[in-house]
Amino acid sequence: MERTGAMKAFVIAYLVVLAVLAQILLGALGVLPLLQKPGSGDPSGFVVPLAVFGVLMLVIIFAAARWHRAPRTPWFWLVGAIPGILFFFPDIPIIIQAATSPESVLDVVLAIAVTGGCVVLLISAVISFQQARHLERSAAS
Repeated sequence: MERTGAMKAFVIAYLVVLAVLAQILLGALGVLPLLQKPGSGDPSGFVVPLAVFGVLMLVIIFAAARWHRAPRTPWFWLVGAIPGILFFFPDIPIIIQAATSPESVLDVVLAIAVTGGCVVLLISAVISFQQARHLERSAAS
């Protein structure tokens, strides 16, 4: 079954969130420069949780894009959005600071990407849930 526009937006928003997570993970591994605030501690301690979130996000993206029952499974869209949104909840103060008083252009770009990705992910999850309920009802009758 074909995915709706909201379902495709869900996948794209998740890819944006995953890209930001990958940037953070590569920074924690020392591959990329890390945007680190003074006093935030050693980032290498977060490698395993970041990798777990990354794998979980990859599974959700793959299921949203390829699972044949996803367009008719309403709960998948709401439950699937939870890890992508919750991943950035602890960083809301950092995101607000990066957007309001940036130290670099990369701070602003990441703040916009995270905020936009999470907003689109949340809105598309709700719309996809509603559309999946409609598709499920129409398939049952």
